[in-house]
Amino acid sequence: MNFQHLEYFNELAETQYMAQAAEKLGISQPTLSYAVKKLEEELGVPLFEREGRNIRLTVYGKVFKEYSEAGVQQIKEGRRQLSEMALGESGKLSIGVAEIVAHKFITDVIKDYRQVNPEYRVDFNLKRAVTGKLLDMLQSGELDLAIVTTRPGEKIAGFDLVPMMHRKLELLLPAGHELAKQKSVSLKQIEQYPYLAFGEEHALAGIIADVFAKNDIHPQISSVTDDVRTLVDLVIIGEGVALLPKSKYHESSGAIAVPVTEDTSYTISLASRNLSQEPKVAQKMASFIVEFCQGHDLTWS
Repeated sequence: MNFQHLEYFNELAETQYMAQAAEKLGISQPTLSYAVKKLEEELGVPLFEREGRNIRLTVYGKVFKEYSEAGVQQIKEGRRQLSEMALGESGKLSIGVAEIVAHKFITDVIKDYRQVNPEYRVDFNLKRAVTGKLLDMLQSGELDLAIVTTRPGEKIAGFDLVPMMHRKLELLLPAGHELAKQKSVSLKQIEQYPYLAFGEEHALAGIIADVFAKNDIHPQISSVTDDVRTLVDLVIIGEGVALLPKSKYHESSGAIAVPVTEDTSYTISLASRNLSQEPKVAQKMASFIVEFCQGHDLTWS
């Protein structure tokens, strides 16, 4: 069914006057008559009947008018949405965020995104999980983008990785701890204190294990958790010390972070299956997240 013919029908059904409808449509009367005739032939029923020099809708035309108007409106809305999607201005976007990345980070990103692009109509679906799980979800198509933790320079087969933030681990101590007054500490010093560790599935567990192995460190692990907030709370109540990323988002009263002399660097990266093949809305959001980190001095810390 010709979409243009439906538009012609709707205008003629509204005015029920051939000359007026043709003028508003910017076409000739014969062109309008031809379009209506083709539509009637396709439907197999008369849509208009003459009444002197005027025309009026038949009973069939009155019924069809309701559906034709709704259909044309929906198609126009579909065209508009497709146009916005092609420009990256609307759509649905699923983003995964690694557990180690502070909750407030992604909300700050979205807040800035809305302020910069108030006309965009993008719906976000946010999920939090450990890096391994996020990569699985990304591979299955459940996520469009994922913010994950990686080792410096690490490449992961099947994914595009864009470095966003380079981080170092610091030693988190309860306020009043004897090491809290030092300007920096060596990892060797933590062997004499209870140590709070991340679970094996947590992305930082592997990074920290590499740091310990490289420096021949053997911590006395007292408790294990995959939740950063729980880890911080355990430090505050004096259950042990822990290595945690240096970040303004992890600041908390009752705990003090002290720099570590050894190299404890790692990277927070933006992962996708193939960013150049993702919808425009995902490409634009990926660029925005990277620019957000640069603009808020989060790239290096």
